[in-house]
Amino acid sequence: MGNDCAKKIAEALLEITGTAMLAGDFDTFAACFQLPHFISTADNKTVLETPEDLRETFLRVREDYLRKQVTDMVRHCDVAAFRDPDTIAVAHTTHLLSGNYRVTAPYPCYSIMEHRDGVWRVSSSQYAVDTSTSVGHALHVHAERKIRQQSKVRNSE
Repeated sequence: MGNDCAKKIAEALLEITGTAMLAGDFDTFAACFQLPHFISTADNKTVLETPEDLRETFLRVREDYLRKQVTDMVRHCDVAAFRDPDTIAVAHTTHLLSGNYRVTAPYPCYSIMEHRDGVWRVSSSQYAVDTSTSVGHALHVHAERKIRQQSKVRNSE
């Protein structure tokens, strides 16, 4: 399989997840992600371990998109390449629009997609964003919640 095939697979997953996010369709969105899922931004790194972790992040991003009146998510696959027959490395750029207007500056993302059990899923995502963006804020809130939970466990021991 060549990199043209890798790009088609990546573009299909980007289309499915983008459409699902804008429609609020968590089930379709979740089916495209491998758990545990490593996710990072410039400010935070975490692992989404459960469907509930993924749902929380999805809902926070979706809420922010609704607040910002995002009507379209244009994602351009800049490059996709097979690392091995079951792993694709992908770089794409996201453009968020409200009608004909940009909501934020375009931002890059680097993902790893893995083929498991006959299905391609995103297994890790790195976003070049900060806490002022939808993904950055959702990840920041998730990381803070995990820290609070770990503190409670330590304090109860």
